[in-house]
Amino acid sequence: MTRTPRPAPRLGDATVRSLLGGMPVRAPASSQAAALLSRLIREEADVLDGIAEQLQQQAEYAIDQLSRVADGRDQYRRRSTDGVLQLTGPQIDMLLARRGDAVRHLTGLCRALKALSQATAAPAPAVSHAPARRLNGR
Repeated sequence: MTRTPRPAPRLGDATVRSLLGGMPVRAPASSQAAALLSRLIREEADVLDGIAEQLQQQAEYAIDQLSRVADGRDQYRRRSTDGVLQLTGPQIDMLLARRGDAVRHLTGLCRALKALSQATAAPAPAVSHAPARRLNGR
């Protein structure tokens, strides 16, 4: 059973699009904070995409190696183990943890950009020019 490789998932890009509706770009009129958050979001999306690609490659390798065993196509070698799960299991676990951390980080960055955008789009609170009321008659 030969597996055809699938295209690498673009999890970072999909996450940003689902949270923001699109990938942020640096607009000339944006604040420094918004520009920085936009850059960090694009960078973190790329990091997440790279982790997802590595995870897919490791999973595909493990599936291929284990399918050889399941199909009886593996080579038995006396006093030797291939260590497929010993090698790929911890790597896959580590990549799954890194992917989860990257999704949480990217989600937080997107929420911060959304909050910043809403804060700058909201009208400034009205300012009262009357003297402040004194408490307790002071």
